Amino acid sequence: MITKTLRKDETVQVCFYTEALPEAKSVHLVGSFDDWDSNAHSMRRLKDGRFMAMRRFETNCRYEYRYLVNGETWINETEAESYTPNPYGSDNCVVTT
Repeated sequence: MITKTLRKDETVQVCFYTEALPEAKSVHLVGSFDDWDSNAHSMRRLKDGRFMAMRRFETNCRYEYRYLVNGETWINETEAESYTPNPYGSDNCVVTT
């Protein structure tokens, strides 16, 4: 799940939430906004087992992203705004601001 909030400085704060992942040791938010750097955005574990990360983006932009679990398993947002094929035979999630 994602939530978006327009801020006074005309940026959009996006909160990214995974589903509950009780077996996960780590989850990273990875996407086109950081050149797919798998270590750039570690997500914080919440009490209910989900993971969360917040990012600020400029308005009127489009980004692709995925979640990397335990440094080896890619998962998608189950409620992404849309999906787009990637060169690896799966889909990336899409968020627009």
